[in-house]
Amino acid sequence: MKIVLVEDHPIVRLGLATVLGAHDDLGVVAEAADPETAMEAVAKTSPDLVILPLRLGGVRGGLELCRELKSLERGPRVMMYTSYTGHTDAMLAFLSGADSFLTKDHPEGRLVETVRATGRGNRVWNDTADTGASARNIEERVRGAALTGREQEVLGFMLQRFTNADIARELFVGVPTVKTHVSNVLQKLGIESRKALFE
Repeated sequence: MKIVLVEDHPIVRLGLATVLGAHDDLGVVAEAADPETAMEAVAKTSPDLVILPLRLGGVRGGLELCRELKSLERGPRVMMYTSYTGHTDAMLAFLSGADSFLTKDHPEGRLVETVRATGRGNRVWNDTADTGASARNIEERVRGAALTGREQEVLGFMLQRFTNADIARELFVGVPTVKTHVSNVLQKLGIESRKALFE
């Protein structure tokens, strides 16, 4: 399996490359420390899997990179490997299109198993996050709400605590349009306020 490893902390990147490199069936074909280099590496190597953090460069750049990778025609599978374990982070990873989500507190064996499973096309979700979030219950919650594509985008921004004005700028729409989307999202999810998203 060809893997592109994205990590902005050099020592973490070296550790991951060393662990994966110890297995004959797992080959790290490129490494990157930022989204631009990662996209170049993917274009050059056509990997089966990209492993990346939720936050890249101190912000949620990993989510944006994930969305970009998943928008590619015949793009790679994406595994988020992160130290963030909250339900909100798991939901953001799911909404960005990540195939798998694993926290860094798992042992080496679980990491390798998750890499292999994701490469085979299986979805693996961190089922021991402090909220007990899993791919299944996140997916069921979003799908059960029957959110449109635009509403899923808006939910992603809401989970990142963007204001309505911020969302309007990101989506190139008016604030009243955003307010309508936010209202629809909350209604479909069966919650009364944005605050309830984080409870």
